[in-house]
Amino acid sequence: MEKEYSKDYFKLVQEDERLLDKPLKTKQLSYFQDAMLRFTKNKYNVIATIILAIFILMSIFVPILTPERLYSQTNSQLKTLPPRVPILEKIGILDGTNEYLNQPIDYDTIDPVTGLGYPTDRFQKEFIYMDTLTNDTIVGTERDAKYVGGTNVLYVNFEKIAYGIVIANSEYNLTTEEFEYTPFVLTNGSTIEIDITDLDTTGILEVYFSTSNIPADFESYDELVKLGEISTTGVKSINPMDTLTATSTGYIVLRHKLPETSENGSEFITLNSVSILYNGEVTAEFSGYPLAVAPIFVIDSQLENGRFSREDAVMTRASFVYDSYAALFRDRAQTIGESEYLRLLADNPGMEESIEYSDVPNQWTFGEGFPITEVTGKETVLVPGTGKTNTNYFVMVEGTYALGFENVPFFLFGTDVFGKDLFTLIWLGLRTSLLLGFMAAAINIVLGVIWGATSAYYGGQVDMLMERFLDIWGSFPQITMIGIITVLVGPGFLALLIFMIYDGWIGAAKVTRFQFYRYKGREYVLAARTLGATDGRIIFKHILPNALGTIVTRVILSIPSVIFLEVNLSYLGFGIGNGQRLTIGPIELTGTSIGVILKDGQEQILSGNTWLVVFPTIIVAILMITFNMFGNALRDALNPQLRGSE
Repeated sequence: MEKEYSKDYFKLVQEDERLLDKPLKTKQLSYFQDAMLRFTKNKYNVIATIILAIFILMSIFVPILTPERLYSQTNSQLKTLPPRVPILEKIGILDGTNEYLNQPIDYDTIDPVTGLGYPTDRFQKEFIYMDTLTNDTIVGTERDAKYVGGTNVLYVNFEKIAYGIVIANSEYNLTTEEFEYTPFVLTNGSTIEIDITDLDTTGILEVYFSTSNIPADFESYDELVKLGEISTTGVKSINPMDTLTATSTGYIVLRHKLPETSENGSEFITLNSVSILYNGEVTAEFSGYPLAVAPIFVIDSQLENGRFSREDAVMTRASFVYDSYAALFRDRAQTIGESEYLRLLADNPGMEESIEYSDVPNQWTFGEGFPITEVTGKETVLVPGTGKTNTNYFVMVEGTYALGFENVPFFLFGTDVFGKDLFTLIWLGLRTSLLLGFMAAAINIVLGVIWGATSAYYGGQVDMLMERFLDIWGSFPQITMIGIITVLVGPGFLALLIFMIYDGWIGAAKVTRFQFYRYKGREYVLAARTLGATDGRIIFKHILPNALGTIVTRVILSIPSVIFLEVNLSYLGFGIGNGQRLTIGPIELTGTSIGVILKDGQEQILSGNTWLVVFPTIIVAILMITFNMFGNALRDALNPQLRGSE
């Protein structure tokens, strides 16, 4: 059923009012104001921009505010210190400790109760967290004192008839880095015991007495005294005095000899130990490592050759957590003159008053907070020819003072292999990497926009020729081009910048060309051309602003790519290097860059110094993400088609 309405239900509104257009109460926004408004609408873009700005500011100011000696001077004492961060160290995170894995132990440190040992060559026991100490063993064949036990196998090579070694008392000379050998004295009561654990040979082990350990001193084995032969396994005893007529001083030669030349080079005799006894008492024993380093003894190299290899040796290794900062900044023993001692007393008020004398003569301690903690002794020496005396003090110097610090420092990212502060180096390197990236990107966008705009705008034959030129120009292998550039201008900043530009602008040119083809046929471009606009006005006023967002995004995103390129080139040796400097107006580029830092750090990964790679990688990763977000935000903000949109 339809309902009917009369005209009484309706009433005209504003029947007697005069309606006029109302003035706009909002201010018209310019192009860049509208772009900024769209840019700030996305909070993630704003955050990314803030992070990027912080990175840029850090790269500028951190190297300025940090003492230059911490990042420009090599200090081997600060080498590869782990990260140490205030507050976090109190909860056991980034607390300046190192976890060392698989360190060969000093066998003299093995605890008879726990059976655990630790290394002493670079470590002090008091700084090892003993509750983290563990040991494990590995079996190896190395001729190294860290490997103990095992056997030594004497082989004869293919088509050879013998091979030998000489047994002698040996001592390693640290100055010459060579072994020095001394002979044995064999007399009545002397016995030679040789323990053979295995053999697979048709030959025998000949035992000789030699007056020299140098084979070249002899023409044949007839000049040596043959003490005996061994052809079976077990411990065999030889009395040298059965052959020697009197007390003799010399060396023992063990020669594995075959009846005829070897057919496969697999004949062997396994030696467990060689001992020299006197009246039943062992005076010299050679097994494991001491036997493994026995020198080779070969008189006739045409017939004698073989291998003397070690088997089943065992090395015990320790893994533990080590307080690197406490170990480095411990008190250090030094000797200072009287003038230096008196100067320290004068420069530190209250130091002399804090002295506490010991019952031991010439020993006393100082209170806390002074450069010297104690005096452990002193001596007075006469200066030859002068009649004067000098007094020297043997002191314990406070660790931070000895290394030039007031307090134990905090290296937030640790130090590198040169003892430089990695935190400062990263920002210094980021400055160089960013400047190179911005310079290359700026040049690439100018060249790319000019080339791409010209190619697409005029089209036809011009476009075809310009595109074929790009194909040829970009087809050269990059590694070949960087090699040519390096040869022509030398390695360094200029070569790296030229390489970043030589084909870097091609990407910007292709993006520009694509965008120009997209917009040059639009109605407003045709209208401008109809109204007589010049080519330059159409390109820069009507087409380029519409394409600018995509082009800018492409260039912005190329900056981190340039940084990665610099990393790769530095690894290959074509990048910038430590020690280089380049001044461009008020800006100075150093040879330290993210790529150089990563190159230096990756060599330390196997040593466990992972922070040398982790922190630069994190910075580069954050930089990549922020550049990506910043570039996308700029693309949307600079797109005229989105003007007025939310």
